[in-house]
Amino acid sequence: MIEHLSDLGKKTIDNFKNFKNLPTIPKVVSEVNQMLRDHNSNIVQLTGIIGKDQGLTTKILAVANSPLYGLPRKVASLEFAIMLLGMREISNIVTALSLAQVAKSVEIDGFDFMDFWLHSMIVGSASKDIAIKLGYPEIAGDAFVGGMLHDIGIQLTASYFPNEFKEVISLTKSGNKKYYDAELDVLGVTHEDIGHFMISKWNLPSNLEEMVGYHHNPSKLKSKNIGLNIVYLADSMTRIFDVGNFIWDSSVEYGENILEKIDLINQAQLEKFVEEYYEVFLDTANSMKV
Repeated sequence: MIEHLSDLGKKTIDNFKNFKNLPTIPKVVSEVNQMLRDHNSNIVQLTGIIGKDQGLTTKILAVANSPLYGLPRKVASLEFAIMLLGMREISNIVTALSLAQVAKSVEIDGFDFMDFWLHSMIVGSASKDIAIKLGYPEIAGDAFVGGMLHDIGIQLTASYFPNEFKEVISLTKSGNKKYYDAELDVLGVTHEDIGHFMISKWNLPSNLEEMVGYHHNPSKLKSKNIGLNIVYLADSMTRIFDVGNFIWDSSVEYGENILEKIDLINQAQLEKFVEEYYEVFLDTANSMKV
């Protein structure tokens, strides 16, 4: 995505590349993925690795118990969550939750990390559920990870370019600029560009790069990526419902351009599909406030 950038944008990306403390893949993600490659691994071992991080465990249980995940009973322990969801699914959750929190915490007026966390959780969980409902269960795991990480560029911008981020927030809140345009004016890049670079640096699959790098503009991607369009739809729903949305989502809308990409017939069918999620989004937002 670097080719389309202005000189200011290229300078921002170059500066970002040169930071010596850029986040790396968390140890727990590497350990869990390595365990999955070992056919002799078991639930007790996986529980032991993940259970060392109580904060991560709490968030895994919040995801597992969310209405969008749809489990038939409440999950009270990590081991039971693994038994119900399976080791592969837990691996997806660990990857998404861990990577979504790799950037250092920042305190910036206008940026509430808990709101950011809630938004990411809702979009991730909704993306997984939508993938299944639309008949794409094989990409549900990737859709969850992509949904969780779609706005990681915002968190990274806040962490590594705090002064510029404050200016972007100020321009947006004053009503002078949409968030996306304010990013381009101040940094020459958007959070899509920053996020895309980070996902690429982590050597994550290209479909995840696309979900992060084009989640506001899926029509700009020439190849077909169902997961990307599902994340786009889930992200749009947070604004439509005013549930778990954030200042940078105020200009996101869904339209007919997405119909053919997610195999819905017409605008009315799309609107009906979206409306059915309203109460679920409200319940999910309440359940995930951990």
